[in-house]
Amino acid sequence: MTINWRETTVSEDETHHLWKEKPLYSKRFVSVLKFHSPGLAPVLDESGAYHINIRGESLCPQRYFRTFGFYEGKAAIESGDGGWFHISSDGSRLYPEHYRWCGNFQGDHCTVRDTSGRYFHLNNHGKPAYAARWRYAGDFRDGMAVVQNDEGMHSHIHPDGELIHQKWFSDLDVFHKGLARARDKEGWFHVNRNGTPVYERRFNQVEPFYNGQARVETSDGALRIINEQGKTLTQLRSSQQDPLHTVSRDIVGYWRTYTIYAAVQLKIFDALPGAIPQVAGKSSLSEDSAKRILRALWEMNLIHYDGETKVYSNLAGGELLKRNEAYSLAPASISFTETHVSSWELLAASLQTGKSAFLGCKDKDWFQNLYQNQDYMKEYQKAMDTYALHDYREIAEFIDGGKHRKVIDAGGGKGTVIKNLLTAYPRLCGILLERPEVVEQISVPQELADRFTVKSFDLFSPWPESGDAVILARVLHDWDDEHALRILKFAKESLSSDGTLYLFELLLSEESPDGGLLDLNMLATTGGRERSYEAFSELLASAGFVVYEKHSLSSVVNLIITGLRK
Repeated sequence: MTINWRETTVSEDETHHLWKEKPLYSKRFVSVLKFHSPGLAPVLDESGAYHINIRGESLCPQRYFRTFGFYEGKAAIESGDGGWFHISSDGSRLYPEHYRWCGNFQGDHCTVRDTSGRYFHLNNHGKPAYAARWRYAGDFRDGMAVVQNDEGMHSHIHPDGELIHQKWFSDLDVFHKGLARARDKEGWFHVNRNGTPVYERRFNQVEPFYNGQARVETSDGALRIINEQGKTLTQLRSSQQDPLHTVSRDIVGYWRTYTIYAAVQLKIFDALPGAIPQVAGKSSLSEDSAKRILRALWEMNLIHYDGETKVYSNLAGGELLKRNEAYSLAPASISFTETHVSSWELLAASLQTGKSAFLGCKDKDWFQNLYQNQDYMKEYQKAMDTYALHDYREIAEFIDGGKHRKVIDAGGGKGTVIKNLLTAYPRLCGILLERPEVVEQISVPQELADRFTVKSFDLFSPWPESGDAVILARVLHDWDDEHALRILKFAKESLSSDGTLYLFELLLSEESPDGGLLDLNMLATTGGRERSYEAFSELLASAGFVVYEKHSLSSVVNLIITGLRK
């Protein structure tokens, strides 16, 4: 009688194997795993771990601490001394090296962790497939594997170790039917083989696509089925949030705004860590008042309270609201609260007229108010610096400064973007154009002094400089279409015939509500607007530009690369 190992199963107590519900052999083990090709199974008894055939016979006399199933004719072994390696189906070692851990062979490759704790892949012969070493490396599937670098970011590699698409994500999966699950700061989504998101929306969770559809969970706990364009096909479960309490929380959203504003004014975050008496003393508050605002900040998950020591300390959000940090959002709290709120009070009228509400409450436009108030302007520029340092820190990866001679950063604030680019490209020259009031605040780093120039200008008058590249970083969203078109025409006049215009903007999508509130803020304050990629394309075409590429830097910043129409 011929017994096919593929027809065997593991007994319920996991001490032996069954064939047609009968014991395959008489021996009993401490534990067994299922059979794998070429018909061998891992087992454990009092003598140690090893492999058996369908007759219960040992593959070889060696005994180990743990044995695992054969994959592609090779099995992972953990020896008694803690070393790991692979053996072939005849019981011989595939290679002489010991590792701290071994995975299973898939796609002619296998993940291992070396004695220094680094991950890489072995090829089918047990040799390193490439020179690189990673913080983590996953299995190959269809010729691609996920690796993690020392910064905790993930990408895909080929079997030779080369990166497939140069894109990095906070979490990542292998490809399934041409798409892979990926995650960034905003949530989960799907990317194609170029590492490009196939839709704009972000979710709490996403499943791999199955015949053109995937199950996803939204931020409010709803379950949906989406297609490969991110459009909802059907809803499986409605929101798990209570609508009454959700709306009530939004109605009193200003509570949070003003609590943060008060805490920044009182320098509560700068006074931490500390117990109530210490915080009260540093903030000139009574202990009762200190306790009350600390409780609110604790509820907002900005600070932590240790019940044993009675000490409050900053969490990540609280650290961002300390006054003297490089990435401080304290200036944003001050500048936005002191000027934006009054505009939002007149939002209904602004929506009816299509014009800035700021004019209605200040009798001057937003920029006139900004540049006539030195103290407010300094806070505002500090706030813009924080966002620029965060949002544009990887700008050199998306702008090839090596192909340009002179770059103009128009309306670039205190120059964070252009400084980053000049630092990355030592042969590049840069010119920052800004209003006179901002120019007075700008310092030129000594190491860039011979390549970095700052000049005063007016966005709506001919620009004083020309170059072969122009950067407009979050400039056009401050203006309506008429003014944005005028800006683009002056940018065109400042570009050489083969020049490139780089636009950094949030892009609205019909498939996602993201950016909707910011769009209202631009209307209420400056009279500007956020736009979709299609709207920007039309605007650019009207000014004589042709769109070349589009890149997503984050959920709030996209890069549109354009050139002059020939």
